[in-house]
This record gives sequence, C-alpha cells and structure tokens, in this order.
Amino acid sequence: MGNKISSKSDANSDQQQLDGVYKHRRNYYKDYKELNNSLRSIWSFDSQPSKNSISRPCKRRWKNSTLSLTYDQSKTAWPVSQLQSYFLPEFPIKDHHKDRNLETLQLISKGAFGKVYKIVNLEKNEIFALKVLSKSQIVNDNSVKQVKEEVQIQKACGHHQFIVKCLLNWQSKRHLYIVTEYIEGGELWHLLQTLGVLPIEIVQLYVAQIALAIDFLHNAGIVYRDLKPENVLLDADANVKLIDFGLSKWLPYAATTETVCGTPKYMAPEILKMERYGHSVDWWSLGVIACLMLTSKLPSLTINHETSSSVLKLPDRELSETPSRDLLLRLLEVDPTKRLKSVRKLETIAFYKGYKLEEVKDKLKVKPLLIKYFGEDYRKNLDECDNDIFQNFDETFIEED
Repeated sequence: MGNKISSKSDANSDQQQLDGVYKHRRNYYKDYKELNNSLRSIWSFDSQPSKNSISRPCKRRWKNSTLSLTYDQSKTAWPVSQLQSYFLPEFPIKDHHKDRNLETLQLISKGAFGKVYKIVNLEKNEIFALKVLSKSQIVNDNSVKQVKEEVQIQKACGHHQFIVKCLLNWQSKRHLYIVTEYIEGGELWHLLQTLGVLPIEIVQLYVAQIALAIDFLHNAGIVYRDLKPENVLLDADANVKLIDFGLSKWLPYAATTETVCGTPKYMAPEILKMERYGHSVDWWSLGVIACLMLTSKLPSLTINHETSSSVLKLPDRELSETPSRDLLLRLLEVDPTKRLKSVRKLETIAFYKGYKLEEVKDKLKVKPLLIKYFGEDYRKNLDECDNDIFQNFDETFIEED
C-alpha cells in the first residue's frame, strides 16, 4: 500500500514537472511573440527607420528619401540593381517613358547604343527629340563615364544660344533616356551637300556662331572633341546649334589630355600623332568646317609618324581671296601653340575686319542671306534630304588612355 502511495506521489511530481515545462514553453512563445511584434514595428514599411536600424528599407520609402537627396543619390541600396546604380545620380530612376501624354511620331535614326525618336507632348503640343540608349551596350563598351559626362555638360551649357538644350533625362531598368529640344532645320552637312560652296557672308556668320559656342565651352572648362558638320544642326532661322556631347570632357583651361577620339577627317594632327592635346583641337576642327564651306573640299593633311611632322595642303584653286586663305591657315596651323584659339583673336584677322562677333548673337540673319543667294526654294532641296537629328552620333571612335 505504501508502494501505491509512493507511486501516486511520484506520478503527481512528474505531472507537475510536465506542467512546469509546458508553462515555461508557453511563456517562451509569449515572449517570442512580443519580441517578434516589436521587431515588425521596427521593420514596418510605414514607420520611419531609426538611424541605427539594420533593416532594409522598401523601394518606395528608399526612392522617396535617397533618390530625392543630393548627397544620397549615389548610394546603392537593396531595391536598386547594380546596373541602375552605375548611372546614378545623373540618370534618376523614373518612368516618364510611360507617360501617356508623350507620343512617338517617327524614328529619326539608329546608332550603336540606341535610337533617336521624334516625340510630341500631346498636352502641351510641343515636339522634342528623344534619345534611347541601351544600358547593357554602354556597360559592355565601358562608356558609362562618357554618357554621364555627356548629360552633365549638356545640362550645364544648354542655356547657350548656339547649343542644344538637354531638357530631361532618366533611366529605366534597361535603357537611358535623354530628351532635347527638336531642331527642325537639319544638319549643316546637308546644307553643304545640297548648296555646295557658301558665300563669304554666310561663312562669316556660321564660323562666328560655332566659334562663340566652342569658346563658351572652353571658358567653362570643356573640350568638345567631335566638331563636324553632322554635329551642327540648323534651327528654323538657319542658325547653328551644337549637338552630341558624347566625346566632350571636363578639361580645365591650359590642361591637356591624351585620349584618342573623334572623327578622323576632323581630328587635329596632335591627336592623330597620339600626343597630349588641349582645347585647341576644336579650333582645328572649325578650320576643317570653314574649308568645306569655302571650297566644298577637305584640306589634305600628311603626317610622318617617324619624324612626328605634319604637312598641310589647302585646295588652292578654290581659295583666291587672301582673307579666306588667311583664316584657314590660322585655324589649321599644325603647331597647336601657334594656332588661332579664341574669339578675341578671331576678331582681329582680315576675314572679320569691321566685325564684332558678340553682335552675331543679336543679329541672326542667316536665313535671309540663304534666300538672297539661293532663292526661296532652297529649303525644298534640303527637305528632300534625310532630315536626321543625331544621324551620325555613333560614327566616332574613342580609345581610352
């Protein structure tokens, strides 16, 4: 009987121990639930994260903070892919391409990195040019820095009278988008192909307008490096607008660089000889364009790489006027230290005798001169040409340092 009582007491003791274990486990789960709830409140998408929080923010909250703060835009956070982070902060992550007010009118041109479209804002009835670039292609070609600097420079200098404005730029998951003003007059190249040699009055205006644009860029610490007729557009009044800053670079005054880039026909001899060069290379390119306008021919440049010497030959038969020849010899000086390379110096030569280049900004009279020399129908021949904005924006090459 004693044994029965003992076994009964042992059973009660075992039951109490089990009850204690269950109670402890209930308390443990209760404490875990409270802890879990408190952690959820920290990780809540609606609550503001603490400074010491180790939680990862949601994409919506990250976009509303990091992408809107100047000093935080270059941060790489969890919601942004590595490909997107490459192009921050110059290309913010937006979805303007989904705007129903924007309608594509036509494809203007195709290039190595993407395409250019003519688009219209239906709400405001305004026409723009939209450049769409492939991010993967840019990364594969190691051109991320190049594209980012292009947008920086065009936004910084787009307010100039003779430079195309960059109005908006953004990125999606796979593409970059650059919106610029639409220039309806076509390329200077088409004008030269159609009309041939231009009168001195028109050459004076075009050289002056381009010179003012590149002089402005140089004073801002920028070297353009791809000046050619295909990159000079004409607006409705036939005045010039520089486009395509894909090869432009921030370069302080009197500094030099050595990247081999540009379009060979318009490249200065120091670039072709792979020497260090500065802003004067743009003035050489202006000289080549001036030679095309005056003679419809390119100058001949012979380079001896063994002796590092250069010999220039101008189309003599077409250059009967001494002031025109003097202009080309000053711009196409093979020695960059002796080359004409400022608007102030340009005003002093015989070609611009009695001219004040700064007044060119106020006296825009190219279109009346074109009508005067080529008649009212000069536009018809141009309209028959393929009016492509950025038609040759990828026909350049670049070799990194």
